[in-house]
Amino acid sequence: MPTESPGTMYPCSLGTWVRAQGDTYQVVADVSQFEPPDIVVTTSNCHVAIQAEKVAEDGTICDTFTHKCQLPEDTDPLSVSCTLTETGTLVITVRRRASASPGHPPQLLYRSEAML
Repeated sequence: MPTESPGTMYPCSLGTWVRAQGDTYQVVADVSQFEPPDIVVTTSNCHVAIQAEKVAEDGTICDTFTHKCQLPEDTDPLSVSCTLTETGTLVITVRRRASASPGHPPQLLYRSEAML
């Protein structure tokens, strides 16, 4: 993790929080119990969803993680990036749009999916 100021952190749910720092927002989640191929991150407009499933050797699902988060309207949907740390912390980073006007909905409709 960076050594700079952690910014303002907002807890969302158990093991998940949103951090506002400068011109970026970060969604941080503890997914240490999952392997990278088990984790799927999707974005749609100003929403981020994290889904993970651990499948046992017999094919049954033995653990799941789901988190949905609405980002502020001034985010740039094309700037979303994900990083999985060695300790299993998923960090989703999205930049603010420089020309965004408060109270105006985003102009772009966008959806993406990333498998780690």
